[in-house]
Amino acid sequence: MNDWEYKIVTVDSLHEPDILEWIRGFRDGTAEVQDLLDQLGREGWELVSFLPARPANQIVENSVTGQKITIDANPWLYHAIFKRPAETAEEADQRLEHQRLLKRARGRLSI
Repeated sequence: MNDWEYKIVTVDSLHEPDILEWIRGFRDGTAEVQDLLDQLGREGWELVSFLPARPANQIVENSVTGQKITIDANPWLYHAIFKRPAETAEEADQRLEHQRLLKRARGRLSI
């Protein structure tokens, strides 16, 4: 059976276009979300779910004071849930060695 690792990313999809976007006709506010999905895909993450983070108002009680506050629903806030196969010990060692080599190479170039 495969072991999986999971990542939950909270995405604020609210986009308020500026005047130049309206003039050029771009009304798509998904560029940042697309960039995030592309980056995580390159890292081997697979999107398995995209669901509202706060679909309804929530009442939260402060455990010290007992004061209740309402957190408003946010139709723009989503949880993106990703998974990828967990690294084996050998893969983790290879990744760490690769990072060490890159760090050494960058150190030599900056001198």
